Formats: sequence, C-alpha cells, structure tokens
Amino acid sequence: MICLFSTLRSRVVLKTAHQEICSPTIIDRQGFESSFKKGVMMYELNRHSIGLLYVFIFVCIWSCTVSAESENWDARAAYLRDEIAKVLTLPESKVALDAKVHRRLECGEYSIEALTYASEAGSRVTASLYLPKNTAEPVPAVIVACGHGGSKSCFYAQYAGQLYAQLGFACLIPDTIGEEEREATGRMGARGHDLYPLKDKNPEYIHTQVKRSVLGKIVWDLLCGLDYLETRTEIDKDRIGIVGYSLGGATSGIVSMLDQRIKAAVICGWVFRERYAVASKYCTKLPHAAFNRFLNYGEMTALSAPHAASLYFCGERDNIIDDQLEGAAVVRDLKANVSAAHGILDKAGQSGTIEVELVPESGHRPFFLSERAVCWMQEYLMGANPPKAIPAKRIYFGDWVDSQGKQIESLYNTERNERGLLAIDCGAVYREPKELACFPDVDKPEPETTMKGWCELKIAENRTTVPGPLKKWMAPQNWIRDKDCPVISLGEKGRFDDTHLFAPAVLYENGRYEMLYCGSRGSVDNRIFHLGYAVSANGVDFEKFEESPVYGYGDGRRSILTPTFLRGDEGRTLRENGLLRLWFSSADMTVRDAAHTLHECSGRDVLHLSSPSPSQLENVYAPTIIKEDDICRLWYTDVSTDPWTFRHAFSRDGQSWFVTEGPVLVIDQDWERDRLFYPTVVKSGDVYLMWYGAYWKGHEQMTALGFAASRDGVIWYKHPENPVFRPEPRNSWESHYTTSQSVMRLDDGTWRMWYATRKEPPHVNKYFAIGTAAWIGPAE
Repeated sequence: MICLFSTLRSRVVLKTAHQEICSPTIIDRQGFESSFKKGVMMYELNRHSIGLLYVFIFVCIWSCTVSAESENWDARAAYLRDEIAKVLTLPESKVALDAKVHRRLECGEYSIEALTYASEAGSRVTASLYLPKNTAEPVPAVIVACGHGGSKSCFYAQYAGQLYAQLGFACLIPDTIGEEEREATGRMGARGHDLYPLKDKNPEYIHTQVKRSVLGKIVWDLLCGLDYLETRTEIDKDRIGIVGYSLGGATSGIVSMLDQRIKAAVICGWVFRERYAVASKYCTKLPHAAFNRFLNYGEMTALSAPHAASLYFCGERDNIIDDQLEGAAVVRDLKANVSAAHGILDKAGQSGTIEVELVPESGHRPFFLSERAVCWMQEYLMGANPPKAIPAKRIYFGDWVDSQGKQIESLYNTERNERGLLAIDCGAVYREPKELACFPDVDKPEPETTMKGWCELKIAENRTTVPGPLKKWMAPQNWIRDKDCPVISLGEKGRFDDTHLFAPAVLYENGRYEMLYCGSRGSVDNRIFHLGYAVSANGVDFEKFEESPVYGYGDGRRSILTPTFLRGDEGRTLRENGLLRLWFSSADMTVRDAAHTLHECSGRDVLHLSSPSPSQLENVYAPTIIKEDDICRLWYTDVSTDPWTFRHAFSRDGQSWFVTEGPVLVIDQDWERDRLFYPTVVKSGDVYLMWYGAYWKGHEQMTALGFAASRDGVIWYKHPENPVFRPEPRNSWESHYTTSQSVMRLDDGTWRMWYATRKEPPHVNKYFAIGTAAWIGPAE
C-alpha cells in the first residue's frame, strides 16, 4: 500500500520568496532604495494611486526587514553549529576513510555488506550496509543511529536494514562505539560508551584524561558514515536521510542539525531539553550541560531546516527517556521546541519542515519501523521516482522477536515500549551477530575498533599533542618580575593586615589600577580576613588606602576570602548597569573545617559595596568569573574533595549556578602534589587561559603556578613545561610560595600578574606579601 495520507498531516511548512540580504541590525539602504524605485515605477503607472505607493513603501520595508531577520538567523545558526561542534569536541579535520568490505551476504532482494571505515587515526567503525538489488540508477540511503545498548545486530537495527532495503533504500548501520565489535570483549548491549565500570569517576575521566565528548565521538562516526555513503556509486549522495531511536535519536538529531547533506530525518524516542543536563546518562548529560549555556532548544530544533525534513516521533508516555510526569514533560518540551522552531523560521522568512508525531499510550519505541516514518522517507528522499508499495501487513515488534526465538531486554519488553510497536511486516529474518560480523573469527575486537582502544589512544595523544588553537599558548612563558620587593607588604603592627596578606583582585579603569586583597591578624587558627584596598598608576607601585579594611562581615567570625571581579575579555573588569560585581568565598574561621560558600556584592566603586548576598554555592574557594554574552561562567576550587580539584559552573544571572558534572582539572602532572588551588581564568579570543597553584613535588613546603588552556572552558590542556611561574629563592619574601593571582592583558599587549607569596619557614605568616610580574605573551 502506497502512503496516501500525507495530506492529512498537521505539519507547518514555512516558505517565503524573500532572499535579499540586509544588515542584521538596520535596514540595508541599497536594498531599500532598489525596492523603493520599483514602488515608484508602479506609482508612475497610476499617478492617482497614492495609497498604492504607501503599500509599496510598506512592502519594501517589510521585505528588507524579513531579509535582515533571515541574515540574523543564518548568522546565529552558523554560530550555534560551531559551538555545538566545540562542545562535542569534533576533530578539526578528517582522515582518509580507507574503507574495506570484509564480507558480503546475499539475501534475495538485497545484500548485506560487513564493512569498516576509518573515522579518526587509529579508530575504525564496524558497520552493516544493506543494498537493494536490481536497481537501474543510484538509490537513496538511510543511516540508522543506534540507541543506548544498540548496534548493527540488535533487533530493531536488523529489522530496519531489511525493511528499508526492500523498499529501495540503501541502509547503513554503524556499530556505536562501546557495542558489539566496538566493545573490548565483543558484547552486545554493553553500553560501553557510557563507561559504566568507571561509575561516578566518568566525568573526571572524560574531562581530564580522554578530553573528548563520547556523544561527539558517536556523532563523528556517523558523519564519517555519510562520507562513506558518498563514495558508493550505488547511492545517490543527494538523497541521504537518517533515523535514530533513544540515544540514536540524540545523535541522529545532531547529525541532521550539523550536516546539510541530510535531507530527511526521523528522530524517535528523544527530545532535546534543558533537563538532560541533570537527568540523563553521562554521554548525553555532559554535552547538554554545555548546550544550556548558549542556546535554547527551539533554536537547536530549527537548525535542521531547511535542508532536512525532520520528524520527531515519540510516545506520549515515554518514561524511559524521562520519568518526569510519566513522559508528559517530554511531550510538553517537544511541542514547545517545534513550536519555537517554527517561530524562528517564520520570523526569518525561511522554508522548513519540522513535524511532531505523538502516539497515545505508547512509550519508548523505534518508530522508524512504522508506516508513518517510512512514508516520510519516501516523500523526502525518493524524489521523482515512484516509491515502492509498502507491504499491507503489520506485526507487533515483540511478536516478531518472539517468532525469531529471541527475547527483548526486560525494560523494553512491555506493551508500552518496544514490544508494542506496530511495525510494517516485511518478512524480516533475524541473523546471529556472527553472520553480520566484520570479523566473525575474532573473539576480542582489535583496539582500533573499540571504546577502550579509542580512550587509550586519546589519553596517549593528549600527553604530546594539543588542539591547533591552543598550540601557541604552550610555548615557554617568560614572566619577568618588575622589582625585587613586594608591591604590597604586611601592615604595621596593629593594622588589620599585620600577619596575613594574599589573594589580590585587580581592576583597571581610566588609567588607574585598584587592588582588593585579603588581610588579617592573629594566629593561623584565629585569623579572620577582611578586604584591604590599594591603588596604583602603573600596576607596580601601589599605595594602601589608609582607612583599610574597606569590606568585611564585622561579626568576629566570618572571613572574606579570595575576591574576584566580574571579568570580560583578557581579564578586563566588566561593569553591569554601571556597577562593579564582586564575588568571594566566605567561611566561619572560628569553626574547624568550616564550609566555604560563594557570595556576591556590588557597588559603583570598591568603597561603596553592598552587603554580602546569601550563599549562592557551597564548597567554593577561590572563584574566578567571566561573562560571555549573557552567561556568567565560574571556575573554582572544590574543597569538598580530597585532594582539592577545580570545577566549573555557569549562570544566567550570576546568582543561581549550574555546576558541570565532574571536575575539570585534577592532579595529573608529575610536578603537582597534594592539591590544586586558586584557578584564575581569562578568555583571549576563542581560547580560555588558566593559571593555577599547586604544591610542588620535590620542593618541601613550596608552591608554584601551572598553566592550562581550553577551547570550551571545560576540557583543559596543561602546559608541558609546568610550572610556568615559580618562587624566587633570592627574594626571601617570595622564596616558597607563588599563587592566588590576578591576571589581565594590558593596553600595550603585555600580560601582567599580581600574585601572593610566602617566605621560608618557620613563620607565623601563612601568607606574606603580593608581587607582580609581566609577560609579553605568546608569539603570534
């Protein structure tokens, strides 16, 4: 039965004829004048039709406005694709596919090839390619993106390959990394991409060792599958679609958003939503936390249009992808995303096809085996060719699996989920994995195909290589001290800072440097810190404000620790609504092992700061905060762990913080020992720079500064020659300690650091003085 019900769909197809380009911020003058002249010409045809001229003026303005909105969205879409690619840590370049067909199985109307192709140096993808026979011209193709635990031999993947091949489509089904021939022991259903054996250490392992997004790896392997399909003469490279289910819904959705070669997509059992940053598996949780920083999911949904006709196909009671409200929240968010996407495209005057199909009373199912999905692919991929007739019979997916003498995994073997899917009955036959295997005689796959092998390869590479944009920052850093004495020293006896002095926070405005710093008196166990204030005309020679301290709790218990101003590019201080924003850690120093909490204050200057806010975040020490667009990003020392590590968080208002899963920097270089502390992050162009402190292994009671760089602020590459700034034994006041720093780039292009110091023990001063040094920066 050929699909005849497409006209009954409730889809929205957005189209416009306006293709002129105008400025994204104002109406383009040249475009307006051109349109206006056309209007005047029409007026000359009827001099008495003044109203008609007004109409044409309105149309001209409207036309340019729509064009401007279109250009706005085009620029925004390009930005989003770039940022998504960064979050997913997609490789900067591709390698030769070096594709190999290892075996071929003849199956009546179609054949199945067992093949591999390279997606990265040292990493190969195993896959099945179903090819229809007796075709006179190149055929359209569909890629199947498998879900969590799925691979080329799983029930729904085999069914899809046979169904689509019988209907005239080539069908490529890659093994997901960590599954089947891409799992270290060759197991199916291993979920190896989520690194379950590592459990809660997973984010630490991914962020700090592998330094790659696992979701991004799966997406990249699919993108390389697209490259492979283009090499096959049997396939029409202009008619390629993708389908996916569950995790495969996530990856197929992202592929369709990023790659304009995709012309149609059926995304099943998935919706892109903010909640997945906290309620999801690691492979999707980590990137969603980053997506939340810079996009909304209506925008993400709109990215697939106009090149890919996208159908989101879900059950109304899918509590597998989220048990919130028994799946109702998923339905709500999916409808909102698609509605927002339609609004974005409509405003931009662009064509696009994005639809939702919701099945009542159903849950988690591979809906791409159903008639609706197949009709979708026929409509958008067959082109002028008449589609093959769809078999009239239907079969419940669970009944088919039973008929093959197999059993669906218990979580999905319910009428609500996979078992209850009503599929097109194509007479599919289940084949054992060895029949489909690229290497049927191998008990354990080679490392180049497996998740374990890829991780080990990436870890080894990270020891010697860094991404291209970061390379210039890995040259030696020659910091030169400006003087052999401190820029700020301990106060005279009786002053608030006569015993301890550290944590400079420097701002530069109107040719003047201003510094806040932490100072206290009393023994180490009894010290309570307040903020002192000093000014300088050159950043080197500071004069203390006589009336310091200028800020503190004043309750004899709580300290003001490690202040940080809101920063913009290259460490420059940002104001919001004319006000400075200052964050700091606080702890009750009268209590042993007191909790450190994050607080904020603001004011027109440092002498008129507001009262401290309530706690915004716990276990925060030494915060550093920058603002990008409308997002505040925070890096801090997490003092709840032993050893201390660095974590990352973001906020839209600088008050309510979302903390990224897992640490972003840990002890893993030979020189580091005991703990990391005092991260200072600065953004320069598209690169994040961090100077941080650590105890120096082999140097008793000494610390030094390390350096790391990042493309996204989460995955960091440490300098191979760390530490980059060390104590100076010739200067007694800084012989053992250089850390708790403030860094910015100056007007002349040089970089300046202000840092805290400590003298040689024994001493009663945990912190002793503040120094400064300059660096010309990396070679361009």
